[in-house]
Amino acid sequence: MPGKYISVTIFLIAFILIFEYVFVASAGTLTIKTQTTVKTEGDFLKGTIKVCNRGTVAAHDVQANIVFQEKRIKTPAKELLAVNECKTYHFEEILTGIKKGRHPLTVIVDFQDAAQYPFSAISCTTFFFKEDVNVDLLCLIDELTMNKKGKLRCEIKNLGLGPMNIRSTLILPKELSSPGPHIDFDIEPRGEKTVVFEIENFSALSGASYPVFFFFEYDLRDTHYTAISRSVVRIPKKENWFRHTRWLLAAIAVILGAIFALYQLKKGKSFQKSKPQFPVL
Repeated sequence: MPGKYISVTIFLIAFILIFEYVFVASAGTLTIKTQTTVKTEGDFLKGTIKVCNRGTVAAHDVQANIVFQEKRIKTPAKELLAVNECKTYHFEEILTGIKKGRHPLTVIVDFQDAAQYPFSAISCTTFFFKEDVNVDLLCLIDELTMNKKGKLRCEIKNLGLGPMNIRSTLILPKELSSPGPHIDFDIEPRGEKTVVFEIENFSALSGASYPVFFFFEYDLRDTHYTAISRSVVRIPKKENWFRHTRWLLAAIAVILGAIFALYQLKKGKSFQKSKPQFPVL
């Protein structure tokens, strides 16, 4: 009998370890990387976007969106992007009604997992029109770890000798949101300014990391300037109670099994001692 209960205890321990291993092994990651190159030829903006799946599972319904100057260009969706597979898109658009100088451009890649849960990945860059210019801004932004809400603090320094009226824009993936993605402010020559963006978790998953971008734009006379900065928002991984306490559960199972087996053994010995003896006739 004791051997039976010890075997049951060992089975419970094995079940705990095997269940956790299967759970971890069955989880995959989706990681989309984008590489964007743009250039202007006359009044035309031409670009190439390379989208690669660097995760461990396939991405579904992958589509790139190019956003600039209040325009949005959608590429054809790719039904399946396998692990380590890349897809290249080309686009061309005429530029009208913009100043010379450097302007922002955003690429948003929409995709889904096998269960059709939606995700997005963003990347940002700039392009110049007619005349390339350098900005006189220094932007320092820390990374952020948050659950439901958080704040990203931007430290901006005016390296120039003139005042600036700046429009700052926060670019977020669809999983995150902000009640105020645009903040306008003035900054004096050789001055400093702190801008704080509030961020909320809309549908971000625990354990995921999301790159976010910032554009800082201003005009000087007939020329447009754009500075770009990048940060990362991390959603902490939820503590797995079962995984965290698995060894404690295993130890408890062993102790309970041993106590039960010992109890059965003592009970059996007590029964043998108390068994009545009858004389042999």
